[in-house]
Amino acid sequence: MFFEILTTSLMGGIALKAFSKSRGMSSNDSGKIQRIMSLAGLNVRDGKDTLTAQLVKKKQYEWGWEYKFRIPLGRSFTDYEAKQHVFEDGLNNRRKHITFNDLRQMDFNKDLLLQLQQLWKAKLTEQKEIELSYDGLLIVRVYDKPLAKEVPYTSGKGWRVPVGVTRAMNEFKYHDFEMVPHVVLGGATRYGKSNFINSTICSLVQCEPEHTKLYLIDLKGGVELCDYENIKQTISIAYEPHDALHTLQLAYDQMRHIQRELKRRGKKNVQEAGIKERYFVVIDEVGELNAAEAVTKEEKRLKLECQTLMSQIARLGAGLGFRLVVATQYPVGDVIPRQVKQNADAKLCFRVQSAVASRVVLDAEGAEALPMVKGRAIYQTADKREILQTPLITPQIIHDTIQPNIIDKKGERVEETAIQPRRTDTVTFEEV
Repeated sequence: MFFEILTTSLMGGIALKAFSKSRGMSSNDSGKIQRIMSLAGLNVRDGKDTLTAQLVKKKQYEWGWEYKFRIPLGRSFTDYEAKQHVFEDGLNNRRKHITFNDLRQMDFNKDLLLQLQQLWKAKLTEQKEIELSYDGLLIVRVYDKPLAKEVPYTSGKGWRVPVGVTRAMNEFKYHDFEMVPHVVLGGATRYGKSNFINSTICSLVQCEPEHTKLYLIDLKGGVELCDYENIKQTISIAYEPHDALHTLQLAYDQMRHIQRELKRRGKKNVQEAGIKERYFVVIDEVGELNAAEAVTKEEKRLKLECQTLMSQIARLGAGLGFRLVVATQYPVGDVIPRQVKQNADAKLCFRVQSAVASRVVLDAEGAEALPMVKGRAIYQTADKREILQTPLITPQIIHDTIQPNIIDKKGERVEETAIQPRRTDTVTFEEV
């Protein structure tokens, strides 16, 4: 009896305190953000006056709070973006509070003390994350929980392929190749570029098996894309630079053939002509085709030819049904051909080592500040930039996806087999 009275009193006290804290939490965060701005040197002196950011609006969502500030004259969004880590560290440097919503989720028919211990332990490890944007006002989004570190693979629909989950309400983001034909990928090794390429190929093979045509170039020796050697969608595959030239030439010749066909029909693009096939030129580790790193004159000539073909496909391919996906783990200088980068309105950048590398891919800093989480990336289009967690695709999913599409290149379907070790030799296939 005494224990029940004590427990009830304890829970009532915690609930009352949690409720009072939850009522005042938003004002505490907004005030703390303004104080962080002041201490971080973001206020502006105008004679005897000090101009500060003014809170215009605040709103609560399921994922957390959104604050909008009018920034003072003399400051730009870039000034605040450069201090993002200061805001995040400052907001997490606080005492942890148990909220009324936390208590509502407890099961009062079970051990309350044990649940309180577990809840308090979770609170101690809880980390808020923030996101900054600008639309005339500085928008500060404070997320109660960090973005998920692992997202299961989900196929897209048609030419829309999965990109990842954003913070806001776990929204799943897709890339539409019909709207944005070319994509550039960047990021340090083992952070998710090849995983994204595999999920893209599998989604295309699942959703458009009869109309997807692949030209694959895997300059990691074939360890990433060799699974797709014998599927009917693969027209040509290469694992070395000299084979890459052959594959790119085949793609270019096909592109010119479609161009002549459109001219004959009097149509401007494949959509208008009713041509359903789409041709994907996928290059994993385009840095291996950098002519500046060539050792011999012959090697330099070969790599320059590859870059020329890539640039022509990037410039002319969109209306002809060609889609270019280019990835590199060492984004510096001219590793990504300029014509390819300028014609790719979509960029997906995983964590990189420096702000310089981030600017090469995104034309902006930010990717160097991403957390050291595999699959975490910045997805940037012409009008939007978002941080998201890309989906993880497993070898078993790849196997199950491609198995119905494996042929012996004579048109006969191959019976299902167990997952085989990846090949590393060089093989090139042509469509007859």
